[in-house]
Amino acid sequence: MITTYFQRLDPRKATLCLFAGLLATWAFAGSLGLITGALSLGPAAESRLPWHSPILAGVLLALVVGLPMTVVALTATHNDPAAAQTTLAAAYLLIGWVLAQLLILREFSWLQPVCVVSAVTVAALGAPPLGHHTTLRR
Repeated sequence: MITTYFQRLDPRKATLCLFAGLLATWAFAGSLGLITGALSLGPAAESRLPWHSPILAGVLLALVVGLPMTVVALTATHNDPAAAQTTLAAAYLLIGWVLAQLLILREFSWLQPVCVVSAVTVAALGAPPLGHHTTLRR
């Protein structure tokens, strides 16, 4: 049944839906890990978190990255006129999250450039094709 649904989507939208869904799942898994304590940032990084709270970091990860990427995955499957703007906003939020990590934690991880490349990929997949003009409803 799901394959029939994806066959009606153009390949670009199907890829965007799957990729954004993967990023959302990844963000929610990280969020759950931070909230439950299963994922530790280490004492030095946790001491730099606001209120030294990995729980707050987990909640913010879910809200800033997980939720917007979920919305992108859902709007990609529907012909939503705001899908391009939603996708761009979610990509900016993911890049902002990575920059906030670098500024607050002052630590570098291999996941950060992977996330930035993923955000650029999401933005590229969600952008309208070149030469395609969209009008926004007000």
